[in-house]
Order: sequence, then structure tokens, then C-alpha cells
Amino acid sequence: MSNVKFGVTNFPYIPSYDRIRQIALQCDNLGYHSLWADDHLMMGQDPVFESFALVSALSRETKKIRLGTLVACNSYRNPALTAKISSTLDVISNGRLTLGYGAGWHQNEYEAYGYPFPKGGTRVRQMREGVIILKKLWTEERASFSGDFYNIKDATCHPKPLQTPHPPIVIGGWGNLILKTAAELGDGWNTWNPPPEEYKRRIDTLTKYCDGFGRRIEDIELSIYGHIVVAETKRQVKRTIEKHIERIPDYKDWLLGGLIGGGCTFDECIKVLQEYIDLGCKHFIFSIITFDEEKEAFMERVGSSF
Repeated sequence: MSNVKFGVTNFPYIPSYDRIRQIALQCDNLGYHSLWADDHLMMGQDPVFESFALVSALSRETKKIRLGTLVACNSYRNPALTAKISSTLDVISNGRLTLGYGAGWHQNEYEAYGYPFPKGGTRVRQMREGVIILKKLWTEERASFSGDFYNIKDATCHPKPLQTPHPPIVIGGWGNLILKTAAELGDGWNTWNPPPEEYKRRIDTLTKYCDGFGRRIEDIELSIYGHIVVAETKRQVKRTIEKHIERIPDYKDWLLGGLIGGGCTFDECIKVLQEYIDLGCKHFIFSIITFDEEKEAFMERVGSSF
């Protein structure tokens, strides 16, 4: 395979840890680059595993695959604590952590768990300070920071992460302030399910911000998080979609509006993914619920083409 990477995420949620573990081992053996845990505390009545605890457990079950949060909500944990958790996790996983990080969006979840839900711009500024604190605690012997939202003073974080200078931080989201923060501080940028024309617009904006910070867009790994329904023939694609809709009717619109809307054959998938690759995408992360049965065939038919 070339420098194009493929990963999977556990959203929508799989209620059984044993099943998640099985998927993780399969993806590790099949050569997938990454496995991600969605960071929510509740989504309706669906069972939801806490993301850092889940990734920590899977880090001891797997050997090669990179593990990450997609994306950890800054609001749910003090960023100094997140630095400590993720540093520990990087050591436990033998240096395989990628920290996806975001400003949060799910207002009902905030309110149910008793978190304040400030305006979007405020949440992004809080996240930016969070990223600064993460990097300081990961790389400095004694870290201090005084911001508008967070403060640390002579804080230590030992053990340090194994990865140097620190685990990659992937900023998730799509608004201008998110893109600006990714350009300033991110090692990667991830967005959800964009059509190619919208993806290009966002990359153009990110490039403009990179220029302002004296960075190159090539220094930021561009990734997409979405879902696909893929099979050998159109008839098989249709049957797969119908099966998923029958099993999880609440996700009907979501199933029909994926990265490749309405599903595709393996040959069609190669052509569509190439559009995104030509725009600069290096890493595709697929939802496991529409991908589980096809993940081996995908690597044989699609992954081997790049």
C-alpha cells in the first residue's frame, strides 16, 4: 500500500466489548492503519464505552494498529488531566496513540451530564488552550500556562509519552476557527463526510491559515471520517443497505447519505476515493457498522489499489 491509510471507528456503537475486541484484532491482522473510539458519553439509548478506557483496553489486545479518539471533547476533561491520561496511554500502547481532539458539539449530552455549553467560538478557544496545555505537559519538565480558561503551574507529567516530540494531535471539525486552530497547532485535521467540492473549499481555507502561521499544508495530515456501503455488485450494495436500515431504522438517512451516497461497488469506490486523494486526503476512517462484513474484501480490492 502507498501512503494512503485506512482506519475504522466504532460509531454507531457496538454494545459488546467482546465484539469490539474481535473487530480490533481483525483490523490489526488485515493491515488497517488505525482504530478509533468515538468520544461521547451518551447517544440516546445506545450503549457507549468511554473512549480512553476503550482505547486503553484495545491497546493491550492489538500489536500494530494505531489507536485514537475521534475526537476527544475538550469540555469533558480538564486538558491537564487529558494530557496525563493520554501520556499514560501512549506508554501502555507502546507509542501507538493518535489524539483526535475537538471542541464538542452535542448540546443534549453536555446538559445531561451537567457541563456548561458555551457558544461555539468559546468552545473552540477553550480547545485551543487545551492543545497548548497538552503539548506543554507532554514535552516540558515543569509546565506553566495562564490562559483565559485554563491555568497550570509547575505541573509535571511523568511518564512522558513514548512518541517524540509528542503523540500526533488531529483537530476535528470544519468551522473557520477550527481550521485556524488546526493550521496553528495540529498535526492533522479530520472532518466528517464532506462531498469533494466542499472538502476542497475547506482545504483551501486551511491552506490560507497555514500560510499565515508559516506552515505548509503538507505538514498536516488530512483525513476524512465517514461511512461507506461497499460490495462487489450494485445488487449486493442495495441488499446491504436494506439490511442495515431494517436493523437500525433510526440511521436510515445517515446510511443513505454517506461518503459515497447510496453505496458503491469496489471499482466505484476506488474512483471516488481517488478524488479525495487528489485533493490531499491521506487517511480514510470508516464507520464499522456499514463496513464490518466487507473490511477484508475492502483491503483486497480497494486498499491494494493505492
